[in-house]
Parts: sequence; C-alpha cells; structure tokens
Amino acid sequence: MNRRIRTTRPCRRGVALLLVLGIIMAITLLSLGFIARCDVELASGRSLAVRVQMDQMAVSALEHARGLLLNPQDAGGAYWTGDTSIQLDPNTNDFYDVTVTADPSDECVFDVTCEAYRLRQAEQVGNSSFAAVVRLDPAIGLWCGSDLSYRAAWSVVGDAYAAGTFTNLGVAGAVDGDLFAGGLSGGIVGTYKDAGTLAMTWPPVTAGYSHPDYVISSIGPGTVSGGSYSSPKIWRCSGNLTLDGALVINGMLLVEGDLVIKGVGARLTAAKNLPAAYVTGNLFLHGATDLQIEGLVAVDGSVLVGHGSDAEIVGGLFANGEIAEAAIDSTWIPNDAILRNIPTWPATGVLTLDGVSQYMQTLDDADSLQVTGDYTLSVLLAPAVTQNPWAAIVCKTDPAGSINHWVLQFDSTATELIVGHDSVRWSTGILRTELTDGIWHHVVVVRQGTTMKSYLDWTERATGTFSNMPGSGDGHLNIGADRTGSASYVYKGLLDEVRVYKRALLASEIFALPSDSLIGHWTFAGSGSALNVVASPTKAAITTWASGSRVDWSPAGGAFFKSIHRVE
Repeated sequence: MNRRIRTTRPCRRGVALLLVLGIIMAITLLSLGFIARCDVELASGRSLAVRVQMDQMAVSALEHARGLLLNPQDAGGAYWTGDTSIQLDPNTNDFYDVTVTADPSDECVFDVTCEAYRLRQAEQVGNSSFAAVVRLDPAIGLWCGSDLSYRAAWSVVGDAYAAGTFTNLGVAGAVDGDLFAGGLSGGIVGTYKDAGTLAMTWPPVTAGYSHPDYVISSIGPGTVSGGSYSSPKIWRCSGNLTLDGALVINGMLLVEGDLVIKGVGARLTAAKNLPAAYVTGNLFLHGATDLQIEGLVAVDGSVLVGHGSDAEIVGGLFANGEIAEAAIDSTWIPNDAILRNIPTWPATGVLTLDGVSQYMQTLDDADSLQVTGDYTLSVLLAPAVTQNPWAAIVCKTDPAGSINHWVLQFDSTATELIVGHDSVRWSTGILRTELTDGIWHHVVVVRQGTTMKSYLDWTERATGTFSNMPGSGDGHLNIGADRTGSASYVYKGLLDEVRVYKRALLASEIFALPSDSLIGHWTFAGSGSALNVVASPTKAAITTWASGSRVDWSPAGGAFFKSIHRVE
C-alpha cells in the first residue's frame, strides 16, 4: 500500500505542470493575436486617413478645373486641358493629375477626370480618382439691349438675354437654353427668368482697345474685298467698313463706325483673349451668306440681319441696340429696313401690310436718305379699299417721329395721296378709288426746283408749285407708316419696289427707272434670314487693359458639376 502511494505522486505533479504550461501557451497565443490585430488596425487607420486626404485633394482638383474653365484666359489653348503632378503644397508628397476634354456636342460642357495620390519612395499610395461633368452656366450666347423679335429661322444654343420683351416666333427648341428678359412671348427649352436676375456686365471693350500681346494694323475704311488679314492682329478701321466676299480675318476686327458684311464666305476668327469683332456703330449682315464668326461679337449699336443672310456665330453676339431681321437696301447703302410686327418674311415676294401695326423702318442716320432739293419717289402699290387717315406709303422723319422731313401718304380722310414737307402739303391728284381696283399701280412723285409732278401708271397726273423745301437731318425712314409709326396711321395693302432718288427723273425715265442717283431701293423677293448663335464661353472670353491693369471677362456667369462619381 505504501509502495503505491510513492509511485503516483510524481505523476500528479507532472500533469499539473503540463496544465500550467498549456495555460501559459494559450495566453501567449492570445496576446500575439491581439498584438497582430492592433498592428493591422493601426495600419488600416493610417491607410484610411491617407485615403480621406487624397479624396479631399481629388475634390480640390475638380474645383481647380472648374475655376480654370470659368476663367480660361491663362490657358494655353481655348481652354485648360489639364496637367500632371500638380501640388497644392510643395512641402508635401501629395500630388494630383487632371485631364479635361470638351464635349463635342456642347460648347458649355466639359468632362473632367482627376487622380490624387501620395508618393512614398516613388510609389503611389492612397490613390483617389473621380470623374465629373462641368457645365458653364449661365452661358450667354445672345445679348440684346431692347425688345427682340426672334425669327423662326434663327436659333441660339445657350442662354439669351433681352432687356425688353423676347418674342420667339419659331419653335421652342430654337432657344435651347435659359432666357433672361423683361418679358417672354412664345416658348423656350430652358427656364425664363427676369432680366434683372442676370449678374453679368457688358463686355468692357471700347474704341481705344489694345492688348500687349497683339500689334495694331489698319484695315479700310470703305469697301475691302481682298488682301491678307490672316495674321492674328487687332485690325482697326477708322470709319465705316464694308467686307465683301470670302475675306479671312484673324485676331480682332475693330470698327469705329458701321460694319457691313456682304457676299459669300467671310470668316472672322478671334485670337486668344481678343473679341472677334467690336463695332462702335451698327452691324449690317447685308445678304451675307456662309458667314462664320468664332469668338465674341460686340456691337454698341444694332445688328440688322438682312433678308437672304445666312450666318453662324460660335462664341457670343452682344448688341446694345436691336437685333432684327431687315429688308436690305439694294443700293448697297446701309438703309436696311427692320420688319416691325411682321412675323414672317413675305413668301410672295411683295410686302403685305395689315393696316393694324405692321410697317418697316430703317435705323436713325444723319447722313443717308437726305433729299434737300430735287428728288423722285417711286413705288408699286395695291392698297386695300379701306385705309387709315394719314396712312403713309413712305415717310422720312426725325428720331423722335415728331416731324416729317418728307412723306407720301393719304390725306386726313384717306381720299387722296399727298406729299408733305414738314406740315405743308401738296396734292398729287391721285385718288384712293383709282388705286383699289385689285391690281398693281405705279405711283411716282418728282420734285424739280419748286415744281412738283405726279404720275400714275406712267401717265402724268398733276403738276404744280410747292415752295416748301423737304426737311433733312438725323432720322429714319418708315415704309407703310407715318412719322409716328402709330397703329392709327399705318397703311393696309401691298407694296413693292420702293425707290428714292436724289434727283428729278425725266418723264422719259419714269417707265424704265434708271439705277443712277438711287439712294434707297427696297424689294421683297428672296428668302428670309438664317442666324445660328452658339454660346461658347471659352471662345468668347476676353482680356481688356482699359485702365492699365488687366481685366478678364467671360460670357459665363458660373459653372457647376452636373455629375461626380468615383473611379475605382
């Protein structure tokens, strides 16, 4: 018995020792696992912090691109296309790369991709990539300082501004953007907003414009139909300028006066940070076809788009005055006549007036259409049976419409055609009842010295003395309305071949109607005008130096991200 007890005690002590060793090993293994997990969690925390920092840097990269797209003046090309290894802080190892590409279908939309990363021993860590779509908005492609009657064959891609009422005579899709205006008639694709909500200034361009990066060279004045103007310069004209034909002008065209563009195939392209054209007077698209302009067009006066014109402007068209369709004066003198309240170009080739509000009107001018002595007025007409009192066929008046320089109109009872110089009148002897038989009639009035003669259908109708001289000076011509343009005194019926001569035609010339001495000639055959304006803030952005310091201007009032997503 005693032997058994001595045999088992050492065995029990060995088992206890093994148990203690097992417990120690388990504790050791658990500790090692805990330490390993702590190391992993610490490393993960550091990696997460780097990723968050790179995300923030990638967002900064997107904002960098947005800012430079909104202000592209310092970009090497039309817009900033991106860069690599950009740093916000040169004392860090954090970088980002940016790539910017333009949307080929929209001048205001850009695709931006960026990647931010940290360099650790020449290895990129914590990479964060985003892709975004940036839209420049508002992006004004069309600016008009008055009411705007937007023709059915015109279109604007981008936003538009009109100080007065914007009347869209075409489909809503013709105005593919937002509209800032004093009123709206018709439809648009975007949103209508009050004109006062647009926080944008007029382009700061003046006749004294210069740029340190470009030399100034002369062009014109008068008519220019040839020559080389492809070198990017500021091409300055002191006086009125007419471009005739397929001229190519690169840089900037600066006209101190009126600019007339006619013929086929003219090309005006702005150089970097320059307007394509700046005009201190009025711009006349005088039947110009295949006209292409790239950049900003700024006009202190009005823009008249003559019938038959076909023009595209990619950049922006800004007019302080009107933008209107007009019947061209075929004497090639810029007396193009705006269609007032006439929604469509006359498809029949003759002017049809409703006797309610429709007429045509030239711009005010102190030099053109002046008949201070002898003159001849000639017109084809087919009046309606009922006429307004004082309904005018053609009338030259002062800018305010307060006085007749000269006028051919019906009298106070719409019984007879009369001629007026100021408030003094001479009777032509041509009665309304002779004209309203449903056929065309040719009416001519000739003044020679103080002698007046009238002709109806090439036959002399009356002759007499009229000592009152016709008036002259600044003013405009109304066709189909008296001096006031009031609805009470507009003409109803058909008109065509309106002519004004600055001399007295001979009786033998009344039938053939010579072309010499014509100072105004309006016909209504042909098609209306086509105008396409595409807003392109990067092409229309400019730099000015008027006060000796640099000022950047763009037709884009802002930029926003249409979408942002992470690129894995």
